[in-house]
Amino acid sequence: MRKHAFLLVSLAALAVGCDNQAPTAPHVRLDWQAGEQFYVGASYRVASVKTEEIPVSLDGSSDPAFGPQWTDEVYWTYQVVDSGLVPTADDQLYPYAVQPDGSVLSLAVVRAYVDPALNDDPDILEADPVVYLVFREDRDRLAAVVSFTNVDGQRVQRAWSSHDLDKSWSALSQSQLTSAPTYLAPFAAGYGDDSKMLEDGTFLDTVSAGDGSVDVYYDDELGGGLVMNRYESGQPWPTVTESDNLEAHLLTDADLRARRAALPPLLPSQPEDFDYRAALASTVDIDAALVLDQDTMAGGWTAKVPRQYQPWAGSWWPQRKVGQVFGWRSYDPTTNDTISDNAYDELHPLKKALDQLGDELRDMPNGAEKDQKLADYKTQQSEYIDKLVAFYNGVLQGLQGGTITIADGTITKAGDGGWSYDLNDLSPYDKWGVQLYLDGQTYPNPFFASAWTLLNGWAADENGNNGWWGYCNGWSGAAILENEPREPVTVTAGAQQMRYDVADLKGLTTSMHYSTTSRFYGSRYYKEGDDINDLTPKAFHRLITFYVKEQGIPLVFDTVADVEVWNYPAYGAQVDVTETTPADAADRVDINTAKATELQALHGIGEVLSQRIVD
Repeated sequence: MRKHAFLLVSLAALAVGCDNQAPTAPHVRLDWQAGEQFYVGASYRVASVKTEEIPVSLDGSSDPAFGPQWTDEVYWTYQVVDSGLVPTADDQLYPYAVQPDGSVLSLAVVRAYVDPALNDDPDILEADPVVYLVFREDRDRLAAVVSFTNVDGQRVQRAWSSHDLDKSWSALSQSQLTSAPTYLAPFAAGYGDDSKMLEDGTFLDTVSAGDGSVDVYYDDELGGGLVMNRYESGQPWPTVTESDNLEAHLLTDADLRARRAALPPLLPSQPEDFDYRAALASTVDIDAALVLDQDTMAGGWTAKVPRQYQPWAGSWWPQRKVGQVFGWRSYDPTTNDTISDNAYDELHPLKKALDQLGDELRDMPNGAEKDQKLADYKTQQSEYIDKLVAFYNGVLQGLQGGTITIADGTITKAGDGGWSYDLNDLSPYDKWGVQLYLDGQTYPNPFFASAWTLLNGWAADENGNNGWWGYCNGWSGAAILENEPREPVTVTAGAQQMRYDVADLKGLTTSMHYSTTSRFYGSRYYKEGDDINDLTPKAFHRLITFYVKEQGIPLVFDTVADVEVWNYPAYGAQVDVTETTPADAADRVDINTAKATELQALHGIGEVLSQRIVD
């Protein structure tokens, strides 16, 4: 109804008196100059961890929290490396500046990177992303984005571009394709209160925030979902950006000083210079990728990612059983074949009670009753952590004190309550702990991998809200990013040899990718009453076309639209198109796309009015 209402109001305004329309508010603009440097802090929604409780440490110092999870902030340095650049015909940037009439407009280039002087996250520093943003200056519109990132020790480059820069909306500027924030509002946005429909049928809303600032609301052109930018006059970047999966803000001088004071003093580090111009030769045209082209309309398409990126089959190791820790007990409760089994009977009732209390907390409104239950939860959690730490410290102390021995491929505990296991039959995590111990790595306790998993990854209450929890996200990431383990691997640790079977290797590889970050589209549905924002058909088609067809990149899909999350990797797609257009559609005029001459065919629409509708 909103679209129709807006259209009727617009036509009525045009028909009543076009010459008396209020002037349009000035366009929002970015204000920078060559050599300028500014900083943006960004936090990303963690969509890969499927437990609803934020992981806590074994020292018990973390307060339990439930609900959406966000990363710590990453601090991006943006440098304006070129401004007022008018490329010549032999420059790779020329196609982004030349107009149909032969005129050449000016470009700006901004480089975004992660400076170690402001960041201490080892993963982002290892990836060392450097992103070049090419702008057409007359419209503050992204013409190209080039990204360089370390992947497995190699520098990987990707480039995306847009040549259709004269519309008010922009697929490239209204999408988040890199980890560096790139969301920018449609060109039609002004500083006043307004609501308008753009050429693609989406809406642009602006709400004045006073003092020369405005909040601009628009749709993500790739994955759907609402995006908000706050623009403040005279600033080089939106001062605030919010979407389902990204929160970013322009750092003030005080923010910058506080961040530098929080880290050991380091001189600012300049990134390596990359040939971003050459990378444009392999650019993906996002405008073409997001359009239903003639080939698609003529019958659809079928595409698969390259064979080396097609996922392998495997198990996602249900969290309610924690097979990586408890081994065959996960399938046969009477089995006792691994070190951690000896703590099961004591730990299971404690963790089950903790899970049940957590289920209650997730559904409780804030207030005194919830505060008391949260205090009870922390008390029970501390008791459970103490039991975990005591058991696995006891294993390490037994090995160091000689009451637990490893010899001839067997680990044995002497005395009352003793046990003996073949090293090759231990669970994956217990094997890993034994290997680290034999290799002399005793600090931190090598068996704490099992302890941490039993604290954060065990859904012991199989009848609770967490009974479906699993490692499907870790398996999906591992199956795409790692080569499939197909043969056992024998390692030498100390004087012992120990075999990891294929199932062990798949379990450990799955665990490695349990918290692998990803670009996320849509929003997480946590409980009844939440606003669920699944992908629209339009967004779904755009995503599989852009990633699978155009770039050969596999995706991971949650296949159900409720609280439970069931992740599966998708490496191919088949699109079939069936015509459903009404028979008389050819006689209709599409008000959103019609040319002035087509509008003149409508009753009561003359030459002047038709041109104003188009404008």
